[in-house]
Amino acid sequence: MIRPQQAQTANEPLITRVDLRFGEMFRNRPVPSDDRATVYLDRHGRYHHMTEQVPIGGIAGHRALFLVNTSVFTRDFQFKLPSREQAYFFTAKVVVRWRITDPVEAAKTNLVDALPILRYHVERALRDVSAGFPIEDGAGAERAMAAAFAGTRGRQPFAQGVSVVDCDAALTLDAATTAYVRKRTEDARTHEINKDGLVRSGIEQIAQQRLETLRSKHELELEKLKQEHQLQLESQRMEFYGGAIARDPNNAIGLMLSNSPDRAADVLAMLVKQRQLELDDARELLETMLKHGLVNRSDIAGIMDQATSVITRRAGGGAPLKLDLDAVAAGLPPSASSPSAPGPGAPEEPLTAEVVADSSKLLFKPLDFDDDDDDDEL
Repeated sequence: MIRPQQAQTANEPLITRVDLRFGEMFRNRPVPSDDRATVYLDRHGRYHHMTEQVPIGGIAGHRALFLVNTSVFTRDFQFKLPSREQAYFFTAKVVVRWRITDPVEAAKTNLVDALPILRYHVERALRDVSAGFPIEDGAGAERAMAAAFAGTRGRQPFAQGVSVVDCDAALTLDAATTAYVRKRTEDARTHEINKDGLVRSGIEQIAQQRLETLRSKHELELEKLKQEHQLQLESQRMEFYGGAIARDPNNAIGLMLSNSPDRAADVLAMLVKQRQLELDDARELLETMLKHGLVNRSDIAGIMDQATSVITRRAGGGAPLKLDLDAVAAGLPPSASSPSAPGPGAPEEPLTAEVVADSSKLLFKPLDFDDDDDDDEL
């Protein structure tokens, strides 16, 4: 759609040929101005741009004189411009301001109407720009269109001395294209959101995996340190127990009581049992010696007192050792085998006896801690 030309000289033609009669030129000599240029044709057929007022009598030798309108004009156009997709188009409402910047070329080509060449030039330039933008980027295309006609390069004459001063394009879309752009924009936005979510989730998973790896490594190192510490404590405990028992076997009892104070009654019962076993072994030994005539009946009391005192000191006190002499005498050999008692007034000979230990049987049964250890494990 073309609107009427908008300028102060809208009703004037672009180029006016002036009559070269002397009287007419004397009364009205053309003067060049910002909105009008003077061009003359000499006798050799060459066109010249006159920058000064036509002098009196200066028309001699001029074949023709032209007044060229160099005012700025405004034209409105509407185009259908392709987008990058080629299947969708921009609807462009364009306002073009133009003027004649080469009056000699305009006069030489006899420019009458600039609309055809102006429309073709502007549409072609705008199509080249719009084809580089997607359908949803109308704002970017508008800026590029304005920049295409800006500067001295855009204002160079393109045909018959006509130049575009500036171009303002407003791009719109039809209803179907608008719906398509809206849907594609929403899809792109959703895709970006999902992409960001996936990236964020991936980063979180990587960080979580690294954290789990570090935690597992830390737990393994901590468990290793605990085991090493436990082994060190066990080694120290074994060295301590071994040294204590080596110094005194009874230290084992003290260690057991220190670890399990509630087992004091069991320990005491064990000690009593051990003492009783020692007394029983001593009694059995004396009975054996007496049966075999290794000791005299009169020496039994002294030996029992000494054995009782030794066992008592070791066990911390207790009842004295008792031996049933009548029961032992019943099994003795005839009296001839026994040494006779010394007569009255005879000197008392010292008592001597050789004790032969039975290698197959221990005199004192050692303390057994296996049962107590089993109780501790339970």
